[in-house]
Amino acid sequence: MLPDFATIAQKNYPAQLAHFNDLLQQDKLSHLYLFVGPSQSAKLAFSRYIAWQVVHADERNALRITENEHPDVHITAPIPPATSLKVAQIRDLTPEFVTTATESPRKIFILDAVETLTASAANSLLKFIEEPAGPQLIMMLTENMSDVLPTIRSRAQVVQLASAIASDDDGLMDGDWQKQTQLVLFKWFELMMQRRIEAFAFVQTKIISQLNDTKQQQLFLNWLHELARDTIVYGQIPDDRLAFPNLIGLYKTLRQRYDMYRLVKASDEVFADDKLRKVNLSLQARLEKMTLDVIIALGE
Repeated sequence: MLPDFATIAQKNYPAQLAHFNDLLQQDKLSHLYLFVGPSQSAKLAFSRYIAWQVVHADERNALRITENEHPDVHITAPIPPATSLKVAQIRDLTPEFVTTATESPRKIFILDAVETLTASAANSLLKFIEEPAGPQLIMMLTENMSDVLPTIRSRAQVVQLASAIASDDDGLMDGDWQKQTQLVLFKWFELMMQRRIEAFAFVQTKIISQLNDTKQQQLFLNWLHELARDTIVYGQIPDDRLAFPNLIGLYKTLRQRYDMYRLVKASDEVFADDKLRKVNLSLQARLEKMTLDVIIALGE
């Protein structure tokens, strides 16, 4: 009999589970993931399922993971009434981050509501992310990728978790809309990264009309952030771990045209929109500003 978390994960994310099972079988699992999507409980179930597969999917381990008692699986979340992950919670994990697994191939860390990390907590976490003591798997969960600190987000492989049982009334699950919008995004991103003036007009004539509500806008921005990350990590990770491996030709061209300093500066300008969205500026104004800032950054 499957544990509850496995049942929930399979019901909500069958395609993503199949993908991760393939990665496990091929030994191609990354060490750091950012899972983005609604439903805290479903994302947590998905993470527990992956942890279960890593440590060995038997009944005893399922029970220990459910009760947070497995020595190699560590789940950290804000402790009520607090609403954020505190630096003390990350420091409490230090003995686990700096030692290897006792029973399993990897030591596993699940960080829930990672968008609530304080700056000091994020800095503490970065040290362990960048210098793992041994084989590890870190899964970070968030409902909104843009709320995650760029220093954390840019180092992780982003996985969008759209539930298979979620309502598609808002049009986000419409395959045609996603395909068309991604094509628009890819073209604009290419124009912007080539420092072409047409990128400004593209915002008004192509992008804005494609994004009809805040959820569609947020998904568009999430994809944009993944694109920016891909330009930085291209060549440093296997191609099949890029968010958009179909754009390898573009990434290769950009790497040949610009040095890493300018690519990082350009990606920083993309991520800077996180602050602007809290200001009373229209999406069009923000994207036009981003276009200008990216063009300037690439020309420095």
